[in-house]
Amino acid sequence: MFKKTRVRQIIELLQKNLSDREISTVLGVSRNSVARIRQASDGCNGEWEELLMMTDDELYRFFYPDKFKPKQSYASVDYAYVHKELSKVGVTEVLLWEEYCEKCKKEGAKACSYPTFARGYKRYTVSKNYTSHIEHKPGVTLEVDWSGPTMNYIDPDKNTQCTAYLFVATFPYSQYTYVEAAASMNQSDWLYCNVHMLEFFEGSPVKIVCDNLKTGVIAHPKHGEIVLNDAYLSFAEHYQIAIMPAEVRKPKQKPSVEGSVGKIARKIIGMLRHETFYSLESLNRGIRNALTKLNSKEFQKRNGSRKILFETEEKPMLRALPLLPFEICEWSYHHKVGPNSHIWFGKGQYSVPSGYLNQYVDVRYNNAMISIYSSHKLIAEHKRLPSGLKNGKRTEASHLPYPLYTPETVESTIAKAEEIGTNTTTVIGRIYENAKIKEQALIDARSVLDIASIYGEKILEEACRRALKDFHMITYNTLIAYIKDISKSKKNKMNSENGKEHKRGIVRGADYYRKDGRK
Repeated sequence: MFKKTRVRQIIELLQKNLSDREISTVLGVSRNSVARIRQASDGCNGEWEELLMMTDDELYRFFYPDKFKPKQSYASVDYAYVHKELSKVGVTEVLLWEEYCEKCKKEGAKACSYPTFARGYKRYTVSKNYTSHIEHKPGVTLEVDWSGPTMNYIDPDKNTQCTAYLFVATFPYSQYTYVEAAASMNQSDWLYCNVHMLEFFEGSPVKIVCDNLKTGVIAHPKHGEIVLNDAYLSFAEHYQIAIMPAEVRKPKQKPSVEGSVGKIARKIIGMLRHETFYSLESLNRGIRNALTKLNSKEFQKRNGSRKILFETEEKPMLRALPLLPFEICEWSYHHKVGPNSHIWFGKGQYSVPSGYLNQYVDVRYNNAMISIYSSHKLIAEHKRLPSGLKNGKRTEASHLPYPLYTPETVESTIAKAEEIGTNTTTVIGRIYENAKIKEQALIDARSVLDIASIYGEKILEEACRRALKDFHMITYNTLIAYIKDISKSKKNKMNSENGKEHKRGIVRGADYYRKDGRK
């Protein structure tokens, strides 16, 4: 075997693209020795600088593990333990090296230097085909984006082809991926996809890295505070997730999600290319089946699969989801508070505290509730008026300007119920009986009584009568179902009577035409 210094010289000459014969002649070593080192170096993907950072002993141990086994002067490092610990949040190579040195000190052994420690870990990950945990930690980062490629489905009612946009979410640590097709890339679909994504993963990460799309990000200046739109900000606050938009014109900050987009084009879209879907729902079922296969497929360059790595190492690090899912809401801006302390929204009016007269407010709404904000501060909430109702009004008495303000009490709501009828009184009484503190049920009682101002006292009384036959405890939502049924029946009856009168005419008897009015 040739002298130790020759290995380093051979590597340096290999860098200069000399042939084996030329190197053999220059250094006076066999061509077989040169060929052996060239072959081993090619397995390192030509990372010459990394090799040359090694000591002579380390080079020999790397190229001739079976021939050169120098006596180790320092305590061995458990790199399997190092690899496992580096996957945990807050753990670094420096911290583990310090702990290793402390352990050696206690045992009276010599510790290796930090560069030797780091190089040893890198060789370990290469030998095991592992990905270093330094860049990504499990359960910390989730990358999301709309993919470039789209899919299609057929609308059977219109017999037209519709475009479906693909939402992609990937954990960079495990590469575990979620995909969903959406009818559009608007704010509502973006939020729905984000909620469904967290439900799929059954937990939430520390942060989400997203593109600078307008459905989530209003402004991302180079210097200064990132501004999220109200809906996405509410989503982040609900799940306690930090939203970190990628820097503008730096797509390499999202390598995992960008790579997943390519996989979608090659895998999922390709796997489903022969299938025809007749609804967005059926398309998503097909995507989910294809996605299951993709996540379960074995890695080519390491053991396991996306699903196995996610289930074993990443999922335990995720935070539990809230008991209630995020409620998707939309926003409507720039509503002026009128002199009656109300704003117009939709086809009805909603009260606002009188201190905001003539100011402009924003409305956050869904199918059940509206919330009114002034400068991002919640100032009023109302149940939405029934759909189809025109010129309806929701009024909170405390919102009205002085002296119209008359605070309602438990006694006043009971008295109002007694004026309407016995059934309404019974319903209001049970609402208060069910509450630990009667005053806490004041809003619920008031919402029931407000039905009378919209539909009339007789309809409310009749709805309470019917509801009491079926339920013991009556709520606003319970009554609304009966209200709609009564209103519909009343309308149908009126239409029927008008139809009969029109068809038959009005017939008056002889008594009607008698002058003295006697029969």
